[in-house]
Amino acid sequence: MAFVCGKKRVPKPAAAMTAFLTFCVLIRQLYHEHFWQLLYNVLSVQSSNMEFVAGTEETQDEAGFLELLANDLEPFQVPRLPYHNWDEHIQGGMAVIEKVCTDANAKGRKVNTFMTQVAYLGHDAGYAHDLLEPDVWREHGSKEAYSAHIMGVLLHGYGMDDDFIAGVQTCIMFTKMDEQLPEDISEELADTAMAVRTVDLFNIFGSYRGFLINSFKLMEEDRIYGRERSLSDFKKVTSFVLGNFLDTDFIPSGNCQIVDALNNVERFMKDTPTRLQRVLGAYASRFSDFLQKDAA
Repeated sequence: MAFVCGKKRVPKPAAAMTAFLTFCVLIRQLYHEHFWQLLYNVLSVQSSNMEFVAGTEETQDEAGFLELLANDLEPFQVPRLPYHNWDEHIQGGMAVIEKVCTDANAKGRKVNTFMTQVAYLGHDAGYAHDLLEPDVWREHGSKEAYSAHIMGVLLHGYGMDDDFIAGVQTCIMFTKMDEQLPEDISEELADTAMAVRTVDLFNIFGSYRGFLINSFKLMEEDRIYGRERSLSDFKKVTSFVLGNFLDTDFIPSGNCQIVDALNNVERFMKDTPTRLQRVLGAYASRFSDFLQKDAA
């Protein structure tokens, strides 16, 4: 796939965002100049007399484009969250994507590996921004929709094809809990979206201890956003998500198997706080507050 890059029109900011954008302009030289330019472009949604130029020879091959896109997206995940972060959640998922896609296609699926990689890189791009600019998701309806919006702006800036961008946005939206795919999409896009959703849950396909650590990191994150759940409620949500959102065709072979995921969830549902504390080992003190509340 070739990528044609050039000038894209990016609208001026909405009035409600003026103060925040001014702040971005003032500090961009102090932190990450290119990132603040991208963020300005993402938040600029009303008119159209500003030009954004993107593109080098690096965008002419898939590997080069992914590297360029990753460099642009990494700063969007600041501040660093316990679970939805760049170094563990995004890079960890990217490490298993090719295997997920290859195994699924070997079973007769039609996954677009490149679109899966692009969508996964940006599927949480709007997650952490809410901590810097409260209620920024509200205009778009969800953090997934805001992330899809960010990716639309970035990919348009790179000169990507509109159909490809729409496909990426569909994949990102499918990572939202209870989201359904449109009925009229192609088989390839449906399979690609399922691959993105599967990689988004990759942390469950390993050891039980690793699964627990990631689960408690999600609980930490819920607390940050003011939606803290009890351990028992969190277990129920985890069981529901994994019981309804997984397709066995997309579970990679080898050390990452569907049986591991199901066993992890089943054991998590049964284990007492005392048993969980033993399995967590050195991490038990970090998550002691959640364990003690459930034991009380």
